[in-house]
Amino acid sequence: MELRHALLPTLAGPLLAVADEDGLRHLSILTEADTWPLELADVAHDIAAQARQAATLIEDRDHFKPLARQLGEYFAGERHAFDLPLAPVGTTFQQRVWQQLRRIPYGELRTYSQLAGDLGEPKAARAVGQAAAQNPMPILIPCHRLLGARGRLVGFAGGTDLKARLLRLEGHTLAAGQRVRPPRLF
Repeated sequence: MELRHALLPTLAGPLLAVADEDGLRHLSILTEADTWPLELADVAHDIAAQARQAATLIEDRDHFKPLARQLGEYFAGERHAFDLPLAPVGTTFQQRVWQQLRRIPYGELRTYSQLAGDLGEPKAARAVGQAAAQNPMPILIPCHRLLGARGRLVGFAGGTDLKARLLRLEGHTLAAGQRVRPPRLF
């Protein structure tokens, strides 16, 4: 199995992208750029273990040009949805949560409880939170659009500061105490 990878500079900081022939497998938000070799080793190990195959790592920035372009458009406010082949690996429940996250439109928000209800599992808010925390492609699978009870900013791979920046990019404003309030003209 060949795993292509690249380190992409973005407005969210450096992102580590990993893909195979099926599509993008992982997109890591790196809080420290020099940690990418360890992150890549962990991701490659996990993907190879799940596929039960050895992995060969190939650095290939050209392979990720469409991803880099679409991320640039998103951060410029010009793109509201991503059109890339995604191939996240997870449990059946995680896959359902990630699919539901992808259905949350740009600029809209859900709470963990609402998403659990959307899945037909109204008592599974914590399980939804755990699946969102395991999201292998933040931003592309927009777990930043999930809020805690009463609109509180909670949990995000890149930290709540980045989550707040992404929500502002999508038109939301923040009230005191890191609560999101609906956009207003005046």
